[in-house]
Amino acid sequence: MADRKLTFLMEVELPPYCFLSEAVEWVAFGRVPQVLHHSDGSTDEAVDYRFYWREMPDNFRPTMEYPWFDPLEFESLGVPVDKKYFAAAEKCAFEFVDDLPNRIAEFESKEPAFVENEDGSTFDFWKKMANDSREKLLELGPLKEFVDAVEAGFTPHQEIACAKLFQCLAKGEIGSEAIDYDRWDQMVEDGEYEAAARFEAVPPEAYSLDFDWMGDEILIAGRKFVALRVKTADVLKNRSFLLHTGMAVTVERFGAFYMSGNASRSSPQAKRGRRTAVDWSLMKSHLTQLALSNELPDGKENCIYALIVFAEKELGRAPSRTTVQRNMATELDALYAQT
Repeated sequence: MADRKLTFLMEVELPPYCFLSEAVEWVAFGRVPQVLHHSDGSTDEAVDYRFYWREMPDNFRPTMEYPWFDPLEFESLGVPVDKKYFAAAEKCAFEFVDDLPNRIAEFESKEPAFVENEDGSTFDFWKKMANDSREKLLELGPLKEFVDAVEAGFTPHQEIACAKLFQCLAKGEIGSEAIDYDRWDQMVEDGEYEAAARFEAVPPEAYSLDFDWMGDEILIAGRKFVALRVKTADVLKNRSFLLHTGMAVTVERFGAFYMSGNASRSSPQAKRGRRTAVDWSLMKSHLTQLALSNELPDGKENCIYALIVFAEKELGRAPSRTTVQRNMATELDALYAQT
């Protein structure tokens, strides 16, 4: 009895909506979507980061704490796993390995931008970025191929989940909605951020089996709609068809928690969660340093791109162009007012 492992469980707060890609993972792998509590100082109350208009477009897709598969997911779905997978997956996470060849080509296509070192020597900023990305690709490329090969074992489960969801969406048994991207983009340009975040119902006939179920985007009459979401209540309403019931466990109440004596059913760490927000004060400080050292990129657009690269490399976060422009508009306009 002393060796018996006890697992403490807690209630999960489901959001009213979840991204379609989250619904796929819920049905396929049992990853239950959870509310992402968030406060940005604009209100005294915590809001759900998911679909919050002030954070768009950074929340047009789900955020992750870690994107690889948990050991319990391999076990519960019967997918073979090599133990080296977990270290390799962690090393490749958030490195955008598949995008590296395009980024290398983009860096190499740019006009030279020479930066002076403290010792007076100079180097081409874009050439250095290309070389750094090439070294990263040589290191991480083989690891990413190994990770992809292991994760291919989950593909059948994902395909079955997509087929199930397609039936429910095409019949109108699960409601979905999304944001007209062109409308959002125009209204954001006009400063109407909250009104831009209006969701519109997606007609059932917009879905097809060859649809990109993990992209959280959909085309309707030739127009792109983003932040594609479904009603959580509708998924639960169809849970007998969609969701795995799993093995039965005995659960006891223990204060505010619930306790299970079945160790094999311990809940893995939530895969969804907001990653650390960009430290805009640090971004602005970096921009100031560039200006003081006469290292500003040529043109505001190039500067925004360089700031994104800095955030990705130094802060572990890659904000969108719109987010950088919105949060650093005053500083950028002041520095590039004469161009």
